[in-house]
Amino acid sequence: MKLTIQIVNYNSRDCLRECLDSLGSFLKKNQDVTEIIIINNDADPVGYFLSALPQAAGRFKIIEINKNIGFGRAHNRGSREARGEYILFLNPDTKITTESLEKILNVLEADGKFGIAGPILVNCREHFQEECWGFKKTPFSIIKSKLFNKKFFLGEGGIFEADWISGGAMIIRKNLFSDLGGFDEGYFMYFEDVDLCLQAKKKGWKIAVDPAAKVFHRSGKSFSSQRDKKRYYYASQNYYLKKNFGPWQARLVKMLRLPIYIRNVYLNKR
Repeated sequence: MKLTIQIVNYNSRDCLRECLDSLGSFLKKNQDVTEIIIINNDADPVGYFLSALPQAAGRFKIIEINKNIGFGRAHNRGSREARGEYILFLNPDTKITTESLEKILNVLEADGKFGIAGPILVNCREHFQEECWGFKKTPFSIIKSKLFNKKFFLGEGGIFEADWISGGAMIIRKNLFSDLGGFDEGYFMYFEDVDLCLQAKKKGWKIAVDPAAKVFHRSGKSFSSQRDKKRYYYASQNYYLKKNFGPWQARLVKMLRLPIYIRNVYLNKR
């Protein structure tokens, strides 16, 4: 088996339908070498919903968790049953073309030094979403980004290296994922992808972004509350900094970030 596509579902059934539709043509071309694993974090089973889809035809393996155990932990659970040489982690609120999927898969097949690869995430207007790749996140870079709100500009060009890519559309060698122990389950949501990439780079692997591969991403459909979303984000940021840079640097960022935290969590009415 060449490729396992893993999707974690939570409050995203309508998006999941569109995501699976977008995979249709790729699956027809690669049905003998591709499998899809759906890990369901919803309280209600997803099997009946999926069986009603015309493209299902017994193609999906469904793992019913039936409670929200978080992004990384759910994908770790799925990966234990994955048979593919490569695993594509794909959010349910994405739509990917056959061409884009083939491009990021080819990055890993063409160069054995790349362990992880990803596309560019775009919104409905095909505008680049900044948090789909980036440079190393350090206490200094996090503080700097909050103070100066620096924007990324994506120019023309071919495949380039990054320090991390979004787990919303990330392809990784399964043997590397296993060697890293999967996603760190200390993260409930956010930063587990950044941390995974950091650990891969420490082992000498390279991470690639192919700007010619584009994936539509709605973003944030699993959350009804922006305040809860921010709370999870900052908790994961704290954990990432403490794990990789030590407790005092994590506390420093937490202190300097306090006004932003109050605004986004305590004063946010949404």
